[in-house]
Amino acid sequence: MIYAPVLFVFIPIIIAIAVFLIKSPKAHYLVFLSQAALIVLFVLYALFLSANPDQNIIVFGGWDARFAISFYNDWLSLVFIGLTIFMWTVILLYTFKINYAQKKLFFFLMFLEGVFLGLIQTNDLFNMFVFLELTTVLVTILIVYRKGGEAFKAGLQYMLLNTVAAMFFLIGIILLYYVYGTINIRVIASEIALYSDYNIVKFAYVLMITGLCVKAALFPLFTWLPRAHGVAQASISALLSGLIVKAALYIFLRVNFDMFSNAYSMSEMFFWLGAISALVGVVIAMSQKDLKQILAYHTVSQVGIIMMGLAATGPIETLFTNPAAFGGLLHAVNHAVFKSLLFLAAGSIIRVYQTKKVYEIRGVFKTMPWTAIVLIVAMLSITGAPFFNGFISKSLIKYGFKQDALKMIVFTIVNLGTMISFVKFSQILFGPKQKLIVDRQYKQHFAMSLLAIASLVIGLAYYPIFKSLFALTWGGALYLDYLIYIEYIGYMALAVLIFHFVVKRDYLPFRLLRGSPISFLTANSIFVFSMIVIGLFVFL
Repeated sequence: MIYAPVLFVFIPIIIAIAVFLIKSPKAHYLVFLSQAALIVLFVLYALFLSANPDQNIIVFGGWDARFAISFYNDWLSLVFIGLTIFMWTVILLYTFKINYAQKKLFFFLMFLEGVFLGLIQTNDLFNMFVFLELTTVLVTILIVYRKGGEAFKAGLQYMLLNTVAAMFFLIGIILLYYVYGTINIRVIASEIALYSDYNIVKFAYVLMITGLCVKAALFPLFTWLPRAHGVAQASISALLSGLIVKAALYIFLRVNFDMFSNAYSMSEMFFWLGAISALVGVVIAMSQKDLKQILAYHTVSQVGIIMMGLAATGPIETLFTNPAAFGGLLHAVNHAVFKSLLFLAAGSIIRVYQTKKVYEIRGVFKTMPWTAIVLIVAMLSITGAPFFNGFISKSLIKYGFKQDALKMIVFTIVNLGTMISFVKFSQILFGPKQKLIVDRQYKQHFAMSLLAIASLVIGLAYYPIFKSLFALTWGGALYLDYLIYIEYIGYMALAVLIFHFVVKRDYLPFRLLRGSPISFLTANSIFVFSMIVIGLFVFL
């Protein structure tokens, strides 16, 4: 069982090759055999690691750990491994069709799953870079898969910006190796204080964090994300928003709070970086008229909220003891669930209505009732309605700064903006039944239902689940305060008024926000500017 982490990587990759090479269409079913094997292996490995916590590192080749390739797992990586396997299973169910075209799609999807699981588990920085670059290439292929010219432009911008970010990350790794003589994360973490005052180490930190900000789509480095979402298939958008962006946040936790936790105190800067990302994302989202663009900019906003919570993390061990930090981690999981559900439901609606325009789609509740129901679950989750998963994580994040009036105001504005956006989004539900051809896609309905159930289960049974998994002792009385229900209803009523009297009228500022594309050259200029700003915080 100690070598289970290796199987997490190689099972999906071997199945990817088998699906591509075997001519029989029945080979497509191997992807579900792979997911079943991964689920069983994950459960067994989690139990093994709980009983044998000292067996959490694998060093390959018999080399000294300081120089060898190694894998490392703890509760943080297990959370992301479990989330990855679950989300990939849902995406495969949603996209499953038996034809040759899907053979290529399944090859890239399964190969990406293996690479992604390797990225989560690696304990050396160079292999982290390799897995990160492989992920970028595979995601680029999936963005442009069976698409036209606009998709190639968006895919190219995604690849170029993320490659530049990865290059900065690699230069940071080289500088750390020059100083510490190793790229092993655990070894550097134990020795970081020895040379953390050196300017070369500070510069390495700036380069790595800036690169991760691009990949996490944080302000102002999110320009690639809306374009990629706009052209990708719904299932790929769900994967991109639900998991790929989270990989950068996971690496951010490893680099900033695991490796550099005893070196630099940047919590306040990261909080405001997240807060500005959340505000900018939600304001631009309110101006959009395209379903997928609304969801894309809300990815920027929700990643900002996640960062607001994660900024409270001290050393990585405090992630499960600090309510705000745990709320940030939980919101990363919750966002993967409800945002993927939103993208998948939107994809089904767009396929039937043949338009992405929010004001051209009406009557979804009567035309596609089951899709409408799961869509309502997702909208209630993202707006933080009580009894849904988004409420739990947002409440924990808010708990971390409840004594700071300014931070509370910012958080409230972001939540209100989210509600306004989804009041706008919800307009598609109302109206008469449309005379459209609606395919009975039972696999897609089942996939979306799994996500809706997950949103409800986390929202309703969060306390016993997290108490048993992480021995948490706080957060058990969230639903006992009647004010949370009054607060949600009050803010939702305000959101409806603002939508009808401000947003719906589409004033000039909204039109300007919607019609201001950012060029690749401008995006690179923003990248350099962001690096300089982060550098000022580190060096001064």
